[in-house]
Amino acid sequence: MSEINPYAPPQADLTPEVSSLLGQPLASPWIRLVAQLVDGLISAAVLLPLMYFSGYWARAAESVGQSFVESLLWAPVQLAIMIGINWTFLLQGQTIGKKLLKVRIVRKDGSPIDRTRIITHRLLPVWVVSNIPVVNLALIADALCIFRAGRNTLHDDIADTKVVVA
Repeated sequence: MSEINPYAPPQADLTPEVSSLLGQPLASPWIRLVAQLVDGLISAAVLLPLMYFSGYWARAAESVGQSFVESLLWAPVQLAIMIGINWTFLLQGQTIGKKLLKVRIVRKDGSPIDRTRIITHRLLPVWVVSNIPVVNLALIADALCIFRAGRNTLHDDIADTKVVVA
């Protein structure tokens, strides 16, 4: 008789791979957080003065209900500013924050990602969810997913991407 037990659990190493197939190490969650904060501050530096000079802040102070509707109208402007500021960087799978911190977005197989996929599969879903009241709290879960073993967020899973050291 054979000494191999056919009912034994598999003996393979099932720990997730932390680096890509091409040897590119994944970006640290903290580096990704700082890159996102840099991108947010840059977008805010452009968007907030536009909102101020258009009179949005004064109208928002006068009427809370009306400001909610107007804030939804500002949402596409915010997305356009984010894409516009980062348009050339997106060709390399980066934003300004990612470029400064020397990380970039690639497909999960390590191949380069095109700008359209970044916009439609990474930026757009997060943007849509962020503009839905109460549902936007799901962004916290998305952000916390970065501490999983594979260091990917939900929008990384949607877009089939990962962020690696450039």
